[in-house]
Amino acid sequence: MTQGKPTYQDLEKEIIKLKLELKIQDKMINTIPNPLFVKNKDFIYTNCNDAFASYLGLPKTEIINSSVYDIAPKELADKYYNADCELRDNLENQTYECNVKYADGTFHDIIFHKANIINEKNEFCGIVGIILDITEYKDAEQALKENQKRLIELNATKDKLFSIIAHDLRTPFSSILGFSELLIEDANDFDELETEEYLKLINTTAKSTLVLLDNLLNWAKSQTGTLIYKPKKIVLSSIIEETVKNSNATAKIKNISINQIQTDKIAVNADENMLKTILRNLISNAIKFTKPEGCITISAIPKHTYVEISVSDNGVGINNKTLKKLFDISENTTSKGTKKEKGSGLGLILCKEFVEKHKGDIWVESEIEKGSVFKFTLPLYNKK
Repeated sequence: MTQGKPTYQDLEKEIIKLKLELKIQDKMINTIPNPLFVKNKDFIYTNCNDAFASYLGLPKTEIINSSVYDIAPKELADKYYNADCELRDNLENQTYECNVKYADGTFHDIIFHKANIINEKNEFCGIVGIILDITEYKDAEQALKENQKRLIELNATKDKLFSIIAHDLRTPFSSILGFSELLIEDANDFDELETEEYLKLINTTAKSTLVLLDNLLNWAKSQTGTLIYKPKKIVLSSIIEETVKNSNATAKIKNISINQIQTDKIAVNADENMLKTILRNLISNAIKFTKPEGCITISAIPKHTYVEISVSDNGVGINNKTLKKLFDISENTTSKGTKKEKGSGLGLILCKEFVEKHKGDIWVESEIEKGSVFKFTLPLYNKK
């Protein structure tokens, strides 16, 4: 520029130079993929990149030379304005993490970083802010946590499987072999009543082992994803009656009565085999923990779209500590029954998985020495 009063040509050159500098600055900040903005000391937007404009869903012409009150609802604008004032007064950078809704309607996890612009006299001149989208990182972190949880569950599954094979299956087979060998080798030494007693023990042990094997096979199928879920209309009373009939022999040994409250008019949308497995395990569990001469009751209450089925007993009950981990496969919650009956703990785990296949819930209410009530829900059949 020439000395003295600037000419029109000098001013035009300065304007061109300034526009060129601004154009270069725009190109530079637009190379940054993350939303970025610049505010002056009055918190007016003086520049931003295309990513920030896209984030707000506004053209840059509406953002630059505007305040946050011009582009955001008052409540949100107050929040940002107060944060800017706090940043200016403290002269310290701000970084915080939050989940925000972008202009396109999608939600993102972000890290919002703002810093003061300070001149050579250490005076506040404005604010520069940048948004770092960490959604993919958060998703990957969540996926990692879920995989770790799944690995823990798989490890617990493996341990449970080995435990059942090594102990819970071996023990009953040893009993069956032992009693049958006694009958074969010393048949002449036993009277009719003793022989009958041994045969009952063999039969009961074989039945309980068959139940365990059936549970084990169903559980293995469930874990490997090969178990097919086939819901259909089922009259609830017919399945309950069949399961009670098959359980009566075991209950009779302890003189336990099994009562069924009539459910003739209730039809559910359920997988027949899974429903049988659920009822069989819950009734078997009730027999196990009910004292001789006890009573088990099976009932069902229809609700709006589902039915609540209960298997209650007047047995020994379950303490609070055990209740909390009853359906957790990683916990060893097995205990002996009132006649020292052994169990694997697998039955209740299987019940939970099968009930959840039906989008239902399962839970237990219990009081020590007064008994337990296992309840689960199934969807009612709805003829469309």
